[in-house]
Amino acid sequence: MTERIMIVVAAGHSLRFGTDKMMTPVAGMPLVAHTVASVAGHADLCILVCREDQIPALKELNLDVVLVPGGPSRTASEMAGLSAVGGRVGLIGIHDGARPLVSSDLTEAVFETAAEFGGAIPLIEPDIPLLHKADLSPATETSFAQTPQVFRGEELLAAYVRAARIEYEGQDTAEIAQKFSQLAIKGVPGDPLNIKVTYPEDLALVSAALETSRTESR
Repeated sequence: MTERIMIVVAAGHSLRFGTDKMMTPVAGMPLVAHTVASVAGHADLCILVCREDQIPALKELNLDVVLVPGGPSRTASEMAGLSAVGGRVGLIGIHDGARPLVSSDLTEAVFETAAEFGGAIPLIEPDIPLLHKADLSPATETSFAQTPQVFRGEELLAAYVRAARIEYEGQDTAEIAQKFSQLAIKGVPGDPLNIKVTYPEDLALVSAALETSRTESR
């Protein structure tokens, strides 16, 4: 049995970014290569879900991942990655390819918490007040979810099969797990530096952090 698998989802079209953000060079490598490097060491197998047109360039990077073409939506791409899982697996993590700054401590924390409880997601408190759209009343006890999100493999695979039967599209992995399984999902403290690159201006922070990390590791 494979103990840990990490699926990195990077099959989007980067519409808000304007160009192919996953392949955008930053600190000497494409963005997605940094993301893979940040999480691959915590898993026995890493699966990278990407667009079909990205595969030739990704093969040249020698990332030591299984490359899988994604689908037309986030949930479909996650399902594509899960379909590449062979045999029994203990834990499956799903990470956003646009989050290259996730720390080793956070990745290990979600794996260890999922092993104990069944599922784990990083949560971070909002730094601005949130309001309900209906009546503009304060929204309390809210958090933002980050990735990687990790779950017991057998239950997660079964949950996605159930979701696919009714063509359900979730916002993230935790939503599918919550709606279509009995997994207990625990929150772990997220990391403000674990940002998702969405717009070109986000690259400035990411580039600075990666350059600092590369300099310190020399």
